[in-house]
Amino acid sequence: SYYNQLNEDFNLNALIGTNVRRSKIDQVYASTDGGLIVPNLYSLSNSANPMQNPEELFSEVGVNGIFASASLGFQNFLFLDATIRRDQSSTLPSDENAYFYPSISGSWLFSNNLNMDWLQLGKLRLGYAAVGNDAPWGSIKDTYAQNTTFNGTALFSLPSTKNNKNLKPEFSKSLEAGIELVTLSKRLGLDLSVYKINTVDQIMPVAVSYATGNGFQYFNAGEVENKGVEVQLFGTPVQKANFRWDISVNWSKNINEVISLKDSIKNLQIAALQGGLSINARVGEPYGTIQGTDYIYTNGQRTVGSNGYYLKTTTSDKILGNVNPDFNLGINNKFTYKNWSGSFLIDWQQGGSIFSLDMYYGLGTGLYEETVYTNDLGNPVRDPIADGGGLILDGVYEDGMPNTTRVEGGDYRVFGWSRNPNKAFVYDATYIKLREVVISYSIPQKVMAKSSWIHGATFSIVGSNLWIIQKDLPHADPEASQSSGNVQGWQSGVMPALRNVGFTVNLQF
Repeated sequence: SYYNQLNEDFNLNALIGTNVRRSKIDQVYASTDGGLIVPNLYSLSNSANPMQNPEELFSEVGVNGIFASASLGFQNFLFLDATIRRDQSSTLPSDENAYFYPSISGSWLFSNNLNMDWLQLGKLRLGYAAVGNDAPWGSIKDTYAQNTTFNGTALFSLPSTKNNKNLKPEFSKSLEAGIELVTLSKRLGLDLSVYKINTVDQIMPVAVSYATGNGFQYFNAGEVENKGVEVQLFGTPVQKANFRWDISVNWSKNINEVISLKDSIKNLQIAALQGGLSINARVGEPYGTIQGTDYIYTNGQRTVGSNGYYLKTTTSDKILGNVNPDFNLGINNKFTYKNWSGSFLIDWQQGGSIFSLDMYYGLGTGLYEETVYTNDLGNPVRDPIADGGGLILDGVYEDGMPNTTRVEGGDYRVFGWSRNPNKAFVYDATYIKLREVVISYSIPQKVMAKSSWIHGATFSIVGSNLWIIQKDLPHADPEASQSSGNVQGWQSGVMPALRNVGFTVNLQF
């Protein structure tokens, strides 16, 4: 590292370094078959049936990096920062395994050079950054997958995903601008940023024809753009001698779009899911478009056939929604009275779509309460039509006239998967949650002063995921149905989210 106060106006910080990373997994997995001969004797040799063949997993990744950074300051109010990094990764082809990515940013701390006593902090910032990324391990060279032996003979097969020896690094290129303001004696603050991020040559498995012998193949798939705004507003509405109320609000909105795909492809199937549904990257649409069968509509209303059941499209390429929320909002309140404090956090996700396979089957099998109610005639909907049961589906005939045909309410087809399109089971992923509640007590300093080795002690009761205040998805937590991978917007047999309550002790020495 290097630092130099060049003169009374300029100072320079510089750094150059290297990073060497090695990751290795060497694993052997074996299990018993059919339980144990002797209960509670956990040994492979105690297997009731002949032990299954062990499975071996080996992977090794190496990344060598060098980097440099420099920061130039002028009179403690203008700053310019720049970095550059070069990585070389073992997971990429030898002729494409080295990649550079730079960044540059500038900021103007105008509260330090403009005469504004009412403003404690004022800062403008602008930055550009590129970030490179390598490929997943084992995505370049094709290898055989070992299967269970047959009569002592080792069996090998092609894996479902074909690798690609022509992969190159993927890059994310981002541009961000923002402003920070703090005023009213630091009782009110704002942090606002706008951004645009383009991910190019994204490495991912792409669905291919099974005639090739594989279901997927790794490709540099295309370009995805994210742009949006993030706002943080924080303040202290009440500040007294023994009482203080702090509040912070975070709001963000992201607009996502698939700009291009490999070889001018217009739609890339990310996942094919049960029920004929698929999650897709579709040019001109958000990444994570949900496609499947939809209702047939007449003058904007769902259409029924002469039998009283809904008509649906014959193809599964209709856009039913996308997994991306319209916005996210978090509100945190903290109240402090003497040595006591309490806080609660509200999380709100608005919009996004989610398909429920649980409802797809649960309504068809009559497991859910939505299939048991009193119909328009005042009778149980599951009773035979001859006894006043059944229901009339909300819709119109193909000629636009209102539906008047009653269908059996005890038939699995009326509510579930058989007669209804995928659209019937796509729900709004909106939720509002009481995310966290914390109650704390800190031992007064005059008490802690008697201790020579403990300088502070705080005891807290912490609760998280305490209450889903509002949601649209029945019988499940929309957030628990989401994962960190590419397959979003799909809910199937997810375990209920946990409500956690704990006790913490924080000691300062």
